[in-house]
Amino acid sequence: MIRSFSLFAMLLATMLITSLLPRAASAPQPGIPVVTEANLARAWGTLHEKTYAFPNGDRYWVKRLEAGTHDQPYTFSLFLPGRTGTFRYIRYADGDPQKPVWSVVNLEETAQLPNAPGFLETADRHVWIGAPIVYRPLGRGTIEEKRDHFLPIAVHKQAGGFALEIRMPVQAGLVSEMWALESSHPLVPWEREQFASIWLALDLQRKAKWLYDGYYYQSPSTYVPSSPDAYWRIPENYVLRSLLFTGQSRAAEDVAYVMLDTSVQNQEAEGYWKTLPLSEWLWQEYGIPDGFFDTRFNTGAAELMLEGCRQYRDTRFCQAAQKYAAFFRDYAARHHFVVDGVNVGWLVADYAHPGGNRKTHVSLNHQLAEINFLLNMYVQFGNPTDRELAAIMLNGVVNLGPKWVAPNGDLYYARFPDGSFGRTDYPYLTYNDLRETQRLYWTVYGREEPELDRLIRSKRAWMDANGVVNPFPE
Repeated sequence: MIRSFSLFAMLLATMLITSLLPRAASAPQPGIPVVTEANLARAWGTLHEKTYAFPNGDRYWVKRLEAGTHDQPYTFSLFLPGRTGTFRYIRYADGDPQKPVWSVVNLEETAQLPNAPGFLETADRHVWIGAPIVYRPLGRGTIEEKRDHFLPIAVHKQAGGFALEIRMPVQAGLVSEMWALESSHPLVPWEREQFASIWLALDLQRKAKWLYDGYYYQSPSTYVPSSPDAYWRIPENYVLRSLLFTGQSRAAEDVAYVMLDTSVQNQEAEGYWKTLPLSEWLWQEYGIPDGFFDTRFNTGAAELMLEGCRQYRDTRFCQAAQKYAAFFRDYAARHHFVVDGVNVGWLVADYAHPGGNRKTHVSLNHQLAEINFLLNMYVQFGNPTDRELAAIMLNGVVNLGPKWVAPNGDLYYARFPDGSFGRTDYPYLTYNDLRETQRLYWTVYGREEPELDRLIRSKRAWMDANGVVNPFPE
């Protein structure tokens, strides 16, 4: 399935900003936090609370209110010591979503915070705080935001600091949430200019939400359920990708851990992450119902687990990556097309459902992402079965060689079950996937793969002829 341009634009933007800084060191960052969780019964429903207490003294907390009846708002305070303070948040110039800019307000001059995630800063306290959100659960891992129900955070100047009054609506059938990361130290080094640009690109307000149980992205109109204000829980977290691969800030190191920990809890016992909504396109084309397996989203999620394993040395993240690799090896053995050649190759189907479905097409970018993950797993853990499957899948690509190339020199997006090729490829996503495959091939085998080189050169020539600029370093 070709996803909406906006979704892959987010992925590509995230990949771009992670290339602006050196890769985060593969060493434990903030340390393993102590996690506490409570589910508290109230007269109006249930209050869920979770806290991560990090060894560096930072504290992340999240609250979720599930209301069964109407009641007065649930109210609590957050105190910030300091004579002066600011709130840094993202606004959009001229209301244009393509023009995000930083805006800073002085706490002593405002009565309430703008409804946006942002950074509260005084001399003694630093807080990354989410925007209050109220939503209606739609089922199938989807929520519908109720923007007219939220209550703004009030700011009260007091002796010695500022008291933030946070009110969470209690309304039957709706859920209210709030989260924050608190620290006694600066969370982001804003004095380094590139950090302002990197964090400006991280969207947790318009197209994406960070909630108690995961990362949600704006629902495509072809998903069921859906609405203009709907968001679905997507396996691959693009904000997490940026936090992991840029790092170099307390906010990134702390919240990346929280996001990884939440993703582990969403992993199925079999080792994969379900796409919970129904895709009308996949249902009509291949008979795939809701709760299906999407290879690209899953491989992206597992890649983040592998990076979390490297950085935090948390055995659960390492085991989650290995669990997915084991699942994928079994999946590939049952859902592939054989491609004959000097060495037999496999093309692995993009989508499947545990209940069964017609075999789907194979997108070149999906296949390459899977190969890259398997080679990265082999480099990390040395399991020869990962390298062997990657080799068979790479054979599936190179055995078809020039058949991937369209008459105009571009690459075809996918090969279909009837053996035909078609659909327009992404401008540069697949090109960079190919380059990463070649890089990993060199790492493992000490040489380049010639057919990959031909595909790379064909795609590059098409990009040059059509004015497509690759934003990533080459």
